[in-house]
Order: sequence, then C-alpha cells, then structure tokens
Amino acid sequence: MTALTRNPSNLSLLQSTKFRLVFDRLPAVTYFCQSANLPGVSLTEVPRYTPFVELYHPGEKLMYDTFNVTFLVDEDLRSWREIHDWMRGITFPTNFDEYKNLSKRFPGSTLPTFSKNIPAYSDAYMTIFSNQNNAQFRVKLIDMFPVNLGSILFNSTDSAENTIVSDATFRFSYYDIELI
Repeated sequence: MTALTRNPSNLSLLQSTKFRLVFDRLPAVTYFCQSANLPGVSLTEVPRYTPFVELYHPGEKLMYDTFNVTFLVDEDLRSWREIHDWMRGITFPTNFDEYKNLSKRFPGSTLPTFSKNIPAYSDAYMTIFSNQNNAQFRVKLIDMFPVNLGSILFNSTDSAENTIVSDATFRFSYYDIELI
C-alpha cells in the first residue's frame, strides 16, 4: 500500500449546518429545529481476568446515546406542545382518555403501539447533506419516544429580539444509515 492509495478520495469536511430533520408526528418541531445530534453508540465489553492484566473482548450489545433536539418555540407553543401532548398521552396522568385521545392527535398513523390504534412511538429521519447541498445520507431513527422536554424560560429583562428555544430528549430502539 503506497501513500497515494491511503489518501481519502473525498477531502471535503462535513458541516454542522447541512442537515434536515423530519419527524413523522412532530411537524412544528421539524420546521423549527435548530440542532440535532447523530447519537453515539458504544459496545459492551467482556473482561477476561488473568493473573497479570485484565484483557477485554467485544461484547454483544450495542448501546445508543439519546437523541437530542433543540428547537424554537412559536408563540402558539405548537412546537413545544406537540412533544408535551405526546408525553402526556403516553403516560395518561389524569385519566385513561388522554391515552385514548393520543391516536386522535395523530390520525392515520401506522406506527407501533402499546395497544391497537394508539401510537406510542414514532420514527424520525435526519438527512445529512454534502457541502454542495446534495443529500448524502439518511439516518432513520426507529421506534422513538420522548423522555424529556425542556422548560420554557420567560424573562422580563430580555429584549424583544430574543427567541425562546427548548430541548427535547428521545430514546429509540436503533438507527439505520442509508447512503443516498
């Protein structure tokens, strides 16, 4: 192997602004999304004990980090309420009708459910673009659900130009990366 064959064929670097996130069930969050991460992944390890030093072997479980999104909050709170209502519908804190009404908020969904016709999960798609704004990869996050929704801070000393942002954290089963 020579030095010429070891050089990468594409010298362009990935840019953090070249992405588009689309949620199956969160259109306002899709529109107002400011940042999203491609979650990290780790592998369990199995120790092998020896009299001298511990040796490690690869385990058999992948563990995915959480999927985190930062988004602008519109004045109708729609982007924030989409996630709030989803979380509330999954947990039905006051009565069972909240869970039943979850399917009414997202009609036509064919997503996996805890019970028939009531979606608890959603998928999301993050498209990553090249420097030339061509779609390069599509990351599909499977069976996603929210685990944390950030608070909204109101501050009377802020200027009118300050926009409110919030965060959301999601868990998911796994993701697939597809070359486009």
